[in-house]
Amino acid sequence: MKRMILSLVAFVMMLGIASAQRLVSVKNYGANWQKTMISLKNKPNGTIYRLRKENQNEYLPRVPEAKGLEQFISERIDIGWLALYRLPMSDDNYKFIVVIYDKDEHPLYTVNLGEVAQNDYCEVQDVRWDPDTHNLLFNMACPSYASGVDGKGSKLHCYNPERRQMVWSTDWLTSNDIFILDSQFVFCSYGFTSEKKFLFMLDKLTGKVLSKLPFTYKVQYLELQTEPNGREYLYAVDYNDNLYKYQVQGAKAVAYNDKIFTVCYAVSDDGYLNVRSEPSMQGKILGKLWMQDHGLGRGILIEKGKTWSKVAVDEIEGWVYTKYLGQMTWMAGAGPKLVAKDIIAIYCENNATGGLDVFCSVDKGTIIADTYFEHTFDDGEYYELRTGHDYLFVKKTDVIVKQ
Repeated sequence: MKRMILSLVAFVMMLGIASAQRLVSVKNYGANWQKTMISLKNKPNGTIYRLRKENQNEYLPRVPEAKGLEQFISERIDIGWLALYRLPMSDDNYKFIVVIYDKDEHPLYTVNLGEVAQNDYCEVQDVRWDPDTHNLLFNMACPSYASGVDGKGSKLHCYNPERRQMVWSTDWLTSNDIFILDSQFVFCSYGFTSEKKFLFMLDKLTGKVLSKLPFTYKVQYLELQTEPNGREYLYAVDYNDNLYKYQVQGAKAVAYNDKIFTVCYAVSDDGYLNVRSEPSMQGKILGKLWMQDHGLGRGILIEKGKTWSKVAVDEIEGWVYTKYLGQMTWMAGAGPKLVAKDIIAIYCENNATGGLDVFCSVDKGTIIADTYFEHTFDDGEYYELRTGHDYLFVKKTDVIVKQ
């Protein structure tokens, strides 16, 4: 009897954990939202397109399997580079080749996505590398209405190129357009004109559906943001440019007492916020926090409150009204974290000289980013934090990399 009770308790606990891992609606902004609230980093070619196109390195060496194909995606990954090659979009046929390169741009793995998915009639609309498992994720999306392929399209696949093994595949009609992932979950969507439309959250290790939310219009953009309290949020933009915010419940939050490097900016109609000496309208105005400049906020968030938040702007610390405060981090739960060894500088580009200026300094132990790229300047090696236009940089020797 005791054993049965313990088994029942364990089963209930498992159900509780599973039910806690889901998307919880926070806010529907409608179409009236500040465009600076999201970065569009996950789909640089624009939300209106049905697939992602992004080339960070057009000079990767071609393998024989990619001969005659167009390089459609190339991006840095933890072990080097990922590149997607395909027949031109004007071609009536499909062929998709992914090549994984090492850091010296030598090909490591070549994968024919149509062959491993046993699908030659659907289109790859996004592909991502998982730095945690070294699996390759990609979707095979219906080129038009699902009825045209008898509903047998738009699966999301997870493939291990080293073992040459499919790890998992979802059901049909789970993923078209882009998808994104963090350390635990995959976020994707499906929909096309008059068909039913859904937003999904999947277990990254198994592909199991943890959340399935109905949408009126097709989701066309997804972005994860981690706020200073350590909680992770998913932003979704639909075909009619409506913005939705969800809390990723069950995500492994950054410890509450950890400090995350967070840049901030004004999202008010007049383009600035007054920085006051105290959290009150009676506080003396010390300066101004302006809106984003070249895709980059110019303030540093120190403490976020429900009504007032503490910020640093141009070596001035003060308080701004939280309602009109935007923020950006480089935390997406995507990989190893950069942590400041000591009080260190973060640099920005000086467009006039071509060199680097100090953007700000951060305290020892500050988590700077888990989404970053490598960059080499004449004076050494840096990690690069990207925005819509201007980039930030941190010296490799100033940080430690933590899992």
